[in-house]
Amino acid sequence: MSSNGKLDGKTAVVTGAASGIGRAIAFTLAGAGAAVAIADLNQAGADAVAEEIRGKGGKAIGIAMDVTNEDAVNQGIDRVASELGSVDILVSNAGIQIVNPIENYAYADWRTPTGKR
Repeated sequence: MSSNGKLDGKTAVVTGAASGIGRAIAFTLAGAGAAVAIADLNQAGADAVAEEIRGKGGKAIGIAMDVTNEDAVNQGIDRVASELGSVDILVSNAGIQIVNPIENYAYADWRTPTGKR
């Protein structure tokens, strides 16, 4: 991975980065020179993306993070700061998709990370 140097020396955290848009964002940031923390519920997926970035010459780590849990977020950010330095960039990409007609959608489902009780 050759860096264009625009983000050399910067550290980025991308949530929901084990796949999809988050993964693409992580690769873009790494390509610009940032060290990237791949934060996701899926630790194995986060590690795999980080390994792929490192394999292309970038700097990345996988972080297990449930963004609905404040303690998990704090622990993840503490690890990023410890291993990569201060956080300069945060991409809050994590999300879920629940397909359900609004009239059938219970309020409690809005408050849960998976939409399931």
